[in-house]
Formats: sequence, C-alpha cells, structure tokens
Amino acid sequence: MSHRLYHTEGFILQYRPRSEDSKMLYLFTPDFGLIVVVAQGVRKETSKLRANITDFSYGHYSLVRGREFWRLVSAEKSNDFFGSLSSVEKRAIVGHIFRLLLILIEEEESREIFTELKEVFGWLAKLKDRDLILAVEKMAVLRLLHHLGYLKSDRQLDRFVSEKNWSVTDLTLLAEPKTSHYVVQYLNKTLKELHW
Repeated sequence: MSHRLYHTEGFILQYRPRSEDSKMLYLFTPDFGLIVVVAQGVRKETSKLRANITDFSYGHYSLVRGREFWRLVSAEKSNDFFGSLSSVEKRAIVGHIFRLLLILIEEEESREIFTELKEVFGWLAKLKDRDLILAVEKMAVLRLLHHLGYLKSDRQLDRFVSEKNWSVTDLTLLAEPKTSHYVVQYLNKTLKELHW
C-alpha cells in the first residue's frame, strides 16, 4: 500500500526527543495547522535531515500521514528567521507567540494565521525601536486571537485586526503608553479566560 506524500512549508514550534535517535516535531503549517510529526533517525550524527530540524526553524517538508502521527520524509530549511533576529528580546517574543500557538492551534487549515506569523518575523527582522518591537508582539497576539474567534469586538482594537496588512502607523499607535496599557490589560483578561 503506497502512502500519499504531502509537501508543505512550516515552522517547527517545538521538538521533543522520541527515542534514542528520533524526534517528535510540533510543526505549524498553512494547510494542516499544528501537526505532530515523527522524524525517525534525525538525532543520529549521520542524519542528513538533522541540520534542518531545529526549534523555531522555517522550511519545506515532505510528510506522510500515519495512523497516529505524521512521518517526516524530507526537510529543507528555507530561512533561518529565528537566527536572523538580532536580540534576545526579539527571540523571546517569538518564543511567546510559538507557545501560544502550541496551546491554541489545532490540526486544521490555518493559512491566515500562518501568514500573520511570517509577518511577525518580517517586522521583527527590520525594526530597531524597542517600543515598536514590543508592539509587534501585541499586534501578533491580537490578530491570532481574532483569527481564532477569541477576540470580542472592541472599538479601540478593531483597527488593529480589520486591516489585512500591518502598518508602521498601527505599530506606532500600539506603542503609545495609553493604548499599550489598554491592549495589555485586554489581552491578559482574554488569555486568563482561556486559562493560559
């Protein structure tokens, strides 16, 4: 019986050792959402896939769907988004967003959220201003919660989630102390309601 081969781009949100030579990958993809993938033999020194299977890496993957888990057939790291981030603070923001994705995302198509995640990396890579960098995290969480249906309509927040594209104007507004404080309180309340 032959298995269908699926090709997808994705972010490795996290991995865990599975056995002496294998890993369990938590792979976020646009087509399948968050999936658990077994990567056989990638912990061996001789594995050709080893360098392409790291936390927070972005790449293109070939997979086979198994009864219990997906199985990795091939992997090609396309861009070291995470490694290109110049500060510990930027990397911490990505870590926070990835942890939130691990909790909230399921195995279902997630194209909009995937696009938002790529947007986060794009903005973090080019911004230098600390307040704008922190605004990226707020914007990302707002938009993630909006796409998942957890964000209640709010006149003060609607502008940040209604536009398809991000803008410096919106990030600057999110960085203003009064707006920033309101958004942080709103997000904390929403995440608390989600038991996070």
